[in-house]
Amino acid sequence: MQLRRGPSQLPALALLALLAGAEPPRRETIDIGVEDAAAPWSQADGTGYANDVARAAFAAVGVDLRMHVLPYARCKQHVVRGELIACVSMSPAPELDGVVRFSAKPLFVFACDFFENPARPLPPRIADFRPGTRVGTVLGYEYPLEMMEALRRSGAVLEATPMEELNLRKLAVGRLDAAIVNRDAVKSPDWVAARAGVTGKVRSVFRTGGMPAYVGFSLVHRGGAALAARFDAGHARIIASGERDRIQRRWIARNASAGATRAATRATTR
Repeated sequence: MQLRRGPSQLPALALLALLAGAEPPRRETIDIGVEDAAAPWSQADGTGYANDVARAAFAAVGVDLRMHVLPYARCKQHVVRGELIACVSMSPAPELDGVVRFSAKPLFVFACDFFENPARPLPPRIADFRPGTRVGTVLGYEYPLEMMEALRRSGAVLEATPMEELNLRKLAVGRLDAAIVNRDAVKSPDWVAARAGVTGKVRSVFRTGGMPAYVGFSLVHRGGAALAARFDAGHARIIASGERDRIQRRWIARNASAGATRAATRATTR
């Protein structure tokens, strides 16, 4: 007996045949910049919490990353000039208006901890800093505008280096009066001090500001705006699925384990 094929079956069968012979959509690989000295957000080996979130968000929309590890100031300038399509992680600043399109949601939000050398304690707030107070910052970093204005009014002198750990070492030997360390749930100031090898020689005394850090996309680059929209879609997916939170928990646990190992090593070598 021959079965009659209803008219509604023909399009479905044709679609199945088409799908069976179709090639899977090709993944795209893009080049972006990541920071070389912002552990644990972005590390010299290309790993890091922010890098992992960016990688997962892009992967969710079929984009693979080829990460170029650079000093932050250079990463930012490549994006400003359109030589790189994106950089992880950037924050808003007046000079970036109309040049950089930031992701719809931040990768993280950081605050700024001020460190002192206990031998030369700081006043409890920026407004009381003596004129000429030497404050360590990082080359190219964006900081909260209100905090920077308070430093300017106090007469503080900003001394920029390539990394926060170097500023903490300079603070420990008296070459700075204060050092700023950016922090969030993944990156604790004590963890940074331990990496710098200055635990017990410097200490965090007060915290100020709050600033989001995004993937910054070049509007000078012809594909920047379109890629930003794709990232936003992927970022929304990994937030909804819980993948971003899982990445964060892994990095918090990893840093806690590393901190415990350093503490044990110091105890056995005393």
